[in-house]
Amino acid sequence: MAATPSARSLKKAKLLATRRARLRLPIAAVLVAGFGTLMLLAVASVLVLGLVSASRNTFTLLNDRADLALAGVEVRVRNQLNPARDMARFIAGLVERGELDPSDSKSLQDTLRGALAAAPDVTGIAFFRPDRTGLRADRQGSALHVGPEDLRGEKEVAPELLNGADRNTAVWADPLWSKEAGTSFVTLFQPVRRNGHYLGQVVVGVSLGDLSRFLSTLYVEQGLNAFVLFDKQHVLAHPSLAGMKFDFSNKPDGPPLPRIDQVADPALAALWTSGKPMQALKKRVEGKSVSVLDEDYLFLMRSMAGYGRQDWIIGIGFREDEAGTEIRRLYTTALAGFGILLISVAVALLVGRSISAQVARLAEAADRVRSFEFRGIPELPDSRLRELAHAATAFNAMVAGLRWFETYVPKALVLRLMHRRGAEASFSSEEREVTVMFTDIRGFSQMAEHLGAADTAALLNEHFTQLAACIEAEGGTVDKFIGDAIMAFWGAPEEQPDHAARALRAAHAIARTVHADNRRREAEGLPPIRVRIGLHSGPVVVGNIGSESRINYTIVGDTVNVAARIEELASSLQGDAEVIVLSSAATAFQGDGAAPLDCVGGKPLRGRTGTTEVWRVSLDEDVSDTGERVVPETQGA
Repeated sequence: MAATPSARSLKKAKLLATRRARLRLPIAAVLVAGFGTLMLLAVASVLVLGLVSASRNTFTLLNDRADLALAGVEVRVRNQLNPARDMARFIAGLVERGELDPSDSKSLQDTLRGALAAAPDVTGIAFFRPDRTGLRADRQGSALHVGPEDLRGEKEVAPELLNGADRNTAVWADPLWSKEAGTSFVTLFQPVRRNGHYLGQVVVGVSLGDLSRFLSTLYVEQGLNAFVLFDKQHVLAHPSLAGMKFDFSNKPDGPPLPRIDQVADPALAALWTSGKPMQALKKRVEGKSVSVLDEDYLFLMRSMAGYGRQDWIIGIGFREDEAGTEIRRLYTTALAGFGILLISVAVALLVGRSISAQVARLAEAADRVRSFEFRGIPELPDSRLRELAHAATAFNAMVAGLRWFETYVPKALVLRLMHRRGAEASFSSEEREVTVMFTDIRGFSQMAEHLGAADTAALLNEHFTQLAACIEAEGGTVDKFIGDAIMAFWGAPEEQPDHAARALRAAHAIARTVHADNRRREAEGLPPIRVRIGLHSGPVVVGNIGSESRINYTIVGDTVNVAARIEELASSLQGDAEVIVLSSAATAFQGDGAAPLDCVGGKPLRGRTGTTEVWRVSLDEDVSDTGERVVPETQGA
């Protein structure tokens, strides 16, 4: 059942009340409150956490800093050693896939040389066959050296080299001394098999001197006194070892590494003998305090696994008086943070205002689009924000297209259809009482013979513009332009009870406009334009008529045909008049005195049987704005 008018009004009133109750916030306030608050919370949280941390004791502050530093040192150490594992896997993969024959010394030599040249962190690489013979490539100064290797007569051979056939995975060996290179190495042994058959091992070594040079660089860049211990008594890497030389050829016991008392670090030498445990925030971090030569040092350490049978110890040391410096830095950071906070809020305000201004311009322009005010829509400016810039470009292109669209589609008709669709759920064809108007230029074909195509188009455009303005001023709808003719109607899509009167007034306005335009044309030496108009009122079917690809809102029915025939009839009655307006009796009687009329009598119309009573609108008095209107007294059709 269709809703009653009162029900629809009640529903509309509830919708309007809901819309009024909804809170509307300016986008600038939302942006500032949103982004500004998030920035405030983020920066303020960091500041508060920093100030709370500053209130803790020196050891806590240093432990936090050192824990981050330890993580960085561990990552850098692993990055120094992991290329050796990657290189070993690469060479082993070539052999296992059959792309490299280990018995081909020339190919093996070139491959080892190329792999070593591409990995500056690796000191040497070798391939040993099961009989402990093979090839080795290593760095000697700035040059690469490749040569054969034979360990069959060696008494001291790494067990990882001997048990390669029993393993399937790569293992790191404990540090080994190289007499030729004069340094100790950490070495990776990668077994190689093809189709289950053991072919040998890829051996990759990294010099411990390179690790010490890395820690020395880290000390210069970040002021971190970092070290790596093999165990509690032997040092794998330390900044001071970068410039020291050792010879562990005849070392009787322990790994070929310097002891902690052999490096230039008295505090480290006393770490395990006189160091006092201290509290550390992280469970896996061990802290010690050492006093040496009237200086207090703090050490934080943790273990690092994965490079041998036992875990290494990475650590970092500070002087205790550096704690005050760290606290002062934290307060300085807090002040800087407050400054950044204020700047961030100010920037959020500026950005919010900028975005809101652009969005407001877009909303205003869109509202004008809704009202079909295409000509008055200013071009939206560009924006530094990508999305807004794209929106402005797309909107400007859309408006440009709509301006062309407006040229081809009756704007007033579309607006009325939009308003009607807003009030009703559906829109379909229906029968309606309307008044139809047809206009035509008399003798246009002869006139066009003496005009070029451009002049003809200009004449029609000017003429149609003048007539369409008169029609739309009375609420009429221009349906279509047919050559030099116009078809228009009143009474749809909006109901207009006075549709006949509106049509008669529009006809009068057209007569005045044509009269004034002809005076201008005569002054310019141009021939006058003579126009005939036919009006008829009656029932039609109005709605969307057309195909699936193109639909027109138009009217169809016999009333349209009668109006067209009355306009044709006017050609035989016009004489020398500039404008002749003929209407049917139906229009004359429904016009309610909107125009003075003279009865012409019954006239036959082309294609119709019988006669139709026709009335002629008296224009002489109306054109000159004098005289009185005559209302037809006969109520016949």
